[in-house]
Amino acid sequence: MKRLMPKSLVGQLLLLVAFTLLIAQSVNIFLLYRGAQDQRLFGASVAAAARIAGELERMDNARYEERRTRRENRRRNRGALPLVSDGPPVLPEAIRLPRIEERAVLAFQNLGADVKSIRAMQTLRIPEALTRSVIGDRRGRSLASEIGRPMGRERKPPSISGYVVLSVELSDGRWISIASALRDNNPRVLRSLLVQTVVLYLILLIPLIWIGKYISRPLRELTGVADNFQPGRRDRVEESGPPDTRRLIVAFNKMNDRVGSMLDEKDVMLGAIGHDLRTPLAALRVRVETVDDDAERERMIAVIEDMDRTLDDILSLARLGRSGESSEATDIRALIETVVDEFVDQGLPATYVRGDRNIVNVRAVLLRRALRNLIGNAIKYGENASISVDKTEDNLCINVDDTGPGIPEQEIPSMFEPFVRAEHSRNKSTGGSGLGLTLARAIARDHGGDVTMQNRPEGGLRAKLILPDIQAGD
Repeated sequence: MKRLMPKSLVGQLLLLVAFTLLIAQSVNIFLLYRGAQDQRLFGASVAAAARIAGELERMDNARYEERRTRRENRRRNRGALPLVSDGPPVLPEAIRLPRIEERAVLAFQNLGADVKSIRAMQTLRIPEALTRSVIGDRRGRSLASEIGRPMGRERKPPSISGYVVLSVELSDGRWISIASALRDNNPRVLRSLLVQTVVLYLILLIPLIWIGKYISRPLRELTGVADNFQPGRRDRVEESGPPDTRRLIVAFNKMNDRVGSMLDEKDVMLGAIGHDLRTPLAALRVRVETVDDDAERERMIAVIEDMDRTLDDILSLARLGRSGESSEATDIRALIETVVDEFVDQGLPATYVRGDRNIVNVRAVLLRRALRNLIGNAIKYGENASISVDKTEDNLCINVDDTGPGIPEQEIPSMFEPFVRAEHSRNKSTGGSGLGLTLARAIARDHGGDVTMQNRPEGGLRAKLILPDIQAGD
């Protein structure tokens, strides 16, 4: 059912209106069809009652029997005469029509006819005795024969779906009965109802489509700007659509301006903090050089460098997304080799086997920073780093493996939180700010990817940097 539901606002609105209209029109069609059926029954019963009333009026004449005999001979093939019998006709499959009987009683009372009882039935077939007492079964045939034959075609005989049989008991015990044919007008009625439904759908849905697009167009633009929001960019949405949508767009533009202003203020503040902290750190580094004890001097320099790296990580994480560097097609193989060479030149155990060339749209400076953090962590806590690349249809995965003790599964999610370090392997003596993994994941997600970690079955840990939107490689 969810797959059938449209995702767009216009589609859901049209589906709701169409479904509601379908239900309403179905009820309307049912009521109209029932009304047409009732009208057919009443029309047939009125014709039968009128023919019986005329026959009763002629029966009052003393010469009725003689005139009826002559009339039967004269109208044998021209019309229907009521059947006079000792009892009502036997109709085993007939349906009683109480409402027709009630109306017939009132009609005969108003005419002053002396009748004892009235019976009205609906049936699909009539007995042999009533075959010459049917009204409407030959309607249109004579005209069709006279006009259709010279024109080379015959009109189809009227379609009859049943009969209404009206029987009246007279005061002397005799019954006078006549049948009235029910013409089948269902195809005509259904066609008219179908045309009516189509017209209603056109009248309602065409304006709704226009209204839906009028509402959804500015909402799509607003959604696009929100999805592509980047810190530092103040894309504005043009005010359009109905008043409620315009107010939403105005509120979004104001919020966008406020967010941009806050980020600008944050950058100014971070720049001031970085300048104010680095200046005394640089001065302190100069004074440390005067310390005579070599071991103490090296420890103090390491602390200052660690503070400088921590400050740099904090500022980089805070400014992520505001970088002025634009994405460009980059050879990942060459980028990895450059980073690995930096560690190898320092005598650190980092290896990378050249693979295929893969071109990816990235911000190279930030991606190098993320790789340095992952490789540095692998060497520092896992003794070595081995880099490999896996390529899928949608992603490029850079794997950084080590042979260290790994991390308990329950602690892996917390490793990406700022300033969190695993106590059993990451202590004060190893240095580090606890921001390396946080910054690497933030950079990957800024590119639309991610960083994950998992323990390897053969031992050690694997950090996987995932990058999407691979371009054609060569």
